[in-house]
Amino acid sequence: MPQSTALTYNFSYGSNMWREQMERRCPESKFIGVGTLRNWRWFINERGVANLIRSEEDQSDIVYGFIYQINARDEANLDRYEGSPEIYQKVHDVTVEPIVRSKVNVVGIGDTLDTLVYMDQNHVTDGKIRQEYIPRMHRVMEDGIREGIPTAYFDKYFKPFVPSPSS
Repeated sequence: MPQSTALTYNFSYGSNMWREQMERRCPESKFIGVGTLRNWRWFINERGVANLIRSEEDQSDIVYGFIYQINARDEANLDRYEGSPEIYQKVHDVTVEPIVRSKVNVVGIGDTLDTLVYMDQNHVTDGKIRQEYIPRMHRVMEDGIREGIPTAYFDKYFKPFVPSPSS
């Protein structure tokens, strides 16, 4: 079992934005706040789950996500849940801009933070969301809005892939 002393910042943009799920998966993690990746696009890939890709066409694309501080034990848990390295690959030193600061004052607004991001670099085509993933994405949207992510973000990026609860 890895030691828990080394701390890493993780940027979560998919189901781990559902705070309850992240707390179960990574019980020692600390929620830092909301951050953004500029010139990236959020989408559901052909495996039916969330992914991101660099924007080639629309330089106004942005991905909102949650920043967590995790230790080595939580990172090992995420590796397992994310299927790393076979499914999602770990990309280190991805620069995120924190935009909403939590009670944990780790970084100020306007600063940047290098983070660990799990990305599927092999499945980069838009796809149809998995049925079991839909309720989690609804909880992600609820938690995201509660933490200050604009509803317009979810309307633009999530709604084309995630059916509304009444569908």
